Parts: sequence; structure tokens; C-alpha cells
Amino acid sequence: MKTEYRFCKREEIPALRTLWKEAFGDTDAFLDSFYNLAFATDRCCVAVQEGAVVSAAYWFPCTCREMQIAYVYAVATREASRGQGLGQGLLNWMKETLEQQGLGALLLVPASRELVRFYAKLGYLPCSPQGRIKASAAGPVVPLKPVSPRRYGQLRQSMLPAGSVIQEGVSLDFQATMSRLYSGKDLLLAATIRDDGTVFAHELLCKDPVKLIPGILKTLKAQEGIFCVPFAQGRPVAMYLPLRTWQGPEPGFFAFSFG
Repeated sequence: MKTEYRFCKREEIPALRTLWKEAFGDTDAFLDSFYNLAFATDRCCVAVQEGAVVSAAYWFPCTCREMQIAYVYAVATREASRGQGLGQGLLNWMKETLEQQGLGALLLVPASRELVRFYAKLGYLPCSPQGRIKASAAGPVVPLKPVSPRRYGQLRQSMLPAGSVIQEGVSLDFQATMSRLYSGKDLLLAATIRDDGTVFAHELLCKDPVKLIPGILKTLKAQEGIFCVPFAQGRPVAMYLPLRTWQGPEPGFFAFSFG
């Protein structure tokens, strides 16, 4: 069966939503947020057979080491069409297409060990070490001020470690639908309060997170939380595929995977 690889068409959104729900099980509210805010036809690649979308992958624009890169997101193949190499074919088409556009690398976050092995076979390498700190509320509160995605992005530029993946614009707008963005004295925080009352911080940027986290939890009126922080000796949370124009070492800290 002939397979066509290309960018999607806007009229294919209903089929894309159906594929997404089958693959990931996300709610209609989440998909409304994504397709209304973060979706663009030129950032959605599809595999089509007999006029039907059978595989899809999206990407968000980022920068790293002064180069444009793509965060590849929500790669999925229709269950009835799996085992045909469609996902690999789609990723190869995306690689060739974005390489021609001058991007330096593709970056993604595998959701399982099986996917780590799959992407490794395609040439993806581990990157983006991250530390995770689990703590309980204690001590004095740490003052926090809600900020807009735009302001968060402006402040973030001077606080990220060198070599980090910079996510701005549509990435921060979309992240703000899933977490609250705060600034404080020499700190930035993107945090979600879960249904069980605990905090998951997708990112905490500050000089002494171990000292500040207990007070941050008190401010957020939560007893416990997990905070993702830059840590050069941490566990790699992402994988990347360097393209022709890539220069230098692997991408550093990467915060927002929208999971």
C-alpha cells in the first residue's frame, strides 16, 4: 500500500484528534486546548494511506546553542496500521524536511524504555540531564507572583543554564494551560497542583532549590511536591538527533514536554 508523507491539512484535524485519543487517551478539553492554541499545519507531519491519516507527529520550535531545533511531540500511529514502519518513515521524512529548512536537531522525550531503544536505533542520543527533588512543606513561605507566559519567557532567558533548550512563544502559552507560572526573588517556577494536593514543578530555576522548596510548598498550600531542576549530573530525560548544521555538545536542560 502506497504511503504519502507530508504536512497535514486543516480539514484533517478530526482524524488527527481521533488518532490522538486512540494513542494517548487525552480528554477533549486537552485536545481543544492543543488544537486551538498550539497546533499549526506546518508543524504537523502525517503519513497518509488511501486518503486516510494513519500516523502523525507534531513539533514545537525551540532554540539551543543559538540554533533552531524542533521538539518532536505526540508521535502516534493508528493501532490497525502498526507494524508497518510508518512511525519510522514519518520521523525520517520529518528529519529530512526540517534539515532542509535549516534546523539543527530534533529532540523528543520517550515515554518508555521500549521507545528509548526504538529512537536509539534511529540515531537519537540521550541528552538534557535533569534533577528531581522531592520535599515536604516547612519553614517560612516564599513569596511568589503569578506572571504571564510572555513575562516568564523574558525572565527565563537570564536564568537558564548555558546550553539549555529555550522554549518561548507558543510553547509557554501551551504550558500555561497545564501549570501556573510564577516569579519570585531570583526564582522562576512552573508548577501544577495535582488532584491529590501534591505539587509537580515542571521547572524551578533558582540558586538554592533545596533551601527554597519547602517554603514554596507552604506558599502553594501543599504538603509535598516534586521539583524538576537543572542538574548536570542528573538523569537524561530527552533524546536528540543532530542534523547537518548542529554544532557543539548535546542539548542541556529541557523543561516542558507537555506530558
